Amino acid sequence: MGLFDLFSNDDAEKAAQMANAGATAGYTDLSKLFDQGRSDLTTNFGNAGDLYKNLITSYAPGSSAYADASGANGAAGLARATTNFKSSPIYGQYGFTLDQGLQALNRTHAAAGNLNSGNADTDTLNYATNLANNTYSSYLSGLSPYLNLTSNATMGAANVDTGLGTALAGIDTAQGNAANNTQTTIGNNNAGAEMNNYKVSGNLWNGIMGAASLAAGGLGGVPGLGSSIGGALTGGFGGNGFSLGPTSVGGAPVKGGLFSAFS
Repeated sequence: MGLFDLFSNDDAEKAAQMANAGATAGYTDLSKLFDQGRSDLTTNFGNAGDLYKNLITSYAPGSSAYADASGANGAAGLARATTNFKSSPIYGQYGFTLDQGLQALNRTHAAAGNLNSGNADTDTLNYATNLANNTYSSYLSGLSPYLNLTSNATMGAANVDTGLGTALAGIDTAQGNAANNTQTTIGNNNAGAEMNNYKVSGNLWNGIMGAASLAAGGLGGVPGLGSSIGGALTGGFGGNGFSLGPTSVGGAPVKGGLFSAFS
C-alpha cells in the first residue's frame, strides 16, 4: 500500500470484488453438492419405497380375500370367498376329514344298533356343521395375517415418503442458509468498500486542509510579513479601486507593491 492509496478506493473495491467472487463460487459449488444430495436421496428412498410397494402388491390378494371371507365386501365378496375356499388346499382336507368322520360315526352307531335313529342323524349333522365352521375359521385365520402385513407395508411406504420429504426439507433449509450467508457476506464486503470510500474522501480532505495549514504556517514564519500584508491590504483599499502600494518586509522597503517581494 503506497502513500497515494490513502486517496484511492481502488484496492478496497478490488478486494471486495475478489471476496464476492470467492463467496459466489463457493455457493455455486455447494449448490451442486446440494443438488447431488437431493438426487441421491430421491434415488435411495425411491428404491426403499419400491420394496414396500412390491410388498403391498404381493399382499393385496390375501388382504382382499380376507375382506371377502369376513363379509366386509358384502354378498359379492362372500360369493368370491366361497369359490376361493373350495379351491384352497384346506377345503380338500375338509372333504377328507368329513368322509372319515362320518364313516366313524356310522360305525359307532351301527355297533350300537342305532344307525338309523334320530340320534345318529343329529350326531352326523352336528359333526358336519362343526367341522365346516372350524375349517372355514381356519381358512379365515390363515388370511388374517395379510391384514397386518399390508398395513405394515403401507406404513413403511408412508415412512419412506415422510423420510424423503424431511431429508429434502433439511437440504432446502441448509441451502437457504448458505444463500443467506453468501448474500450477507457480499453485502458486508460491499459495505466495507463503501465505508473505505468515505475514509478516502476524509483522507483527501484532511490532506488538503493539512497542506493549506502548512502553507499558512510557512508564510507566518517570515518576520513582519503578516502585519505588512495586512497593512498593505488595508491601506490599499480606497480611491478608485483595489491597489497594493509599496510597503516594507522586515523594515526593508519593497518597491512595486506587495508581489515584488516574491520576485
